[in-house]
Amino acid sequence: MKPTDTSPEKTSAEERASTLAAAYAAAYEAKDAAAYLSLFSNDADYFDFAVQIHARIKQLREELRRSFQREEFDLAFHSSFVSSNGRFAALKGTYSDLARSGDRSSVPLAAILEFQDGKIIKEILYYDGSLFKRHLHAA
Repeated sequence: MKPTDTSPEKTSAEERASTLAAAYAAAYEAKDAAAYLSLFSNDADYFDFAVQIHARIKQLREELRRSFQREEFDLAFHSSFVSSNGRFAALKGTYSDLARSGDRSSVPLAAILEFQDGKIIKEILYYDGSLFKRHLHAA
């Protein structure tokens, strides 16, 4: 996925944010947990409203690694927007996983990222998680 560029000239902060958003999408799509986790600050916040998780990314590292390794798990991004000040990005995609029924299901997903000092400091995920089993359990 390439971030959407609708502005004629990007600021350096916007360019850095676009690069981070593209790396985030690429890591998810490649199911590369190490690359994904390297994008975050050590005290980054992780919110997944579908499964009602709010934790520091460092608390979820091992669970996220295991989640990325699951064959059924898939996340593909289709479009993105980066704020002109380079502080935020919004990405739209599709989340696929094993449903409670045992069948593979897909739902639209929106991810909101906040950046600071070249790292993601907050990830917020919105999707309808009612179809899926809970895979992450925050401490």
